[in-house]
Amino acid sequence: MVRRDTPQAYDGIARSIHWLTVLLVAMLFGLGLYMTRLDYSEWKVQVYSWHEWTGLTVFVLTGFRLAWRLTHPPPPLPPSAWIEQLAAHATHAILYALMLVLPMLGFLGSNAFGFPVKWFGLVELPDPIGKDETLGEALLLAHAWLGWLMGAALLLHAGAALFHHFVRRDPILGRMLPGVKPPGSE
Repeated sequence: MVRRDTPQAYDGIARSIHWLTVLLVAMLFGLGLYMTRLDYSEWKVQVYSWHEWTGLTVFVLTGFRLAWRLTHPPPPLPPSAWIEQLAAHATHAILYALMLVLPMLGFLGSNAFGFPVKWFGLVELPDPIGKDETLGEALLLAHAWLGWLMGAALLLHAGAALFHHFVRRDPILGRMLPGVKPPGSE
């Protein structure tokens, strides 16, 4: 039984952060796929900068999002099999971990190749590891592979939400959609 004071939907801040993160991660995928196909030029350097800035923004936003989640617990999942509950929690944990690890790997990989990172061209970040191209290659390879894992986890997450909405017809998706109040959230 759900307590009456337990929210049945995410609050406006959580929803806003979620959808902003969706937008930024979609941009990261697009920029990442595009930039790796460019020949070296000033344009490629600019696109890499946008990718780095967006990734660091996701990192900071994820930190804020985790803090918000700790102080504003999410609504409970609807009753379902324990394996579904486990899958939901595991997918969320993987997504949060990747939103923190991917920007760190990208940042360290750029540093290892000797490219300083200046967030939005304004805030120069420290160079914690120095130039080491072999390490840079390993870091950016891990970044790329984990990026694909992120894509798979996001497809699983979105697919599960759509399954709940269209097949199960439960309020899971409505809990996160802007302007939608799922049943029982009044």
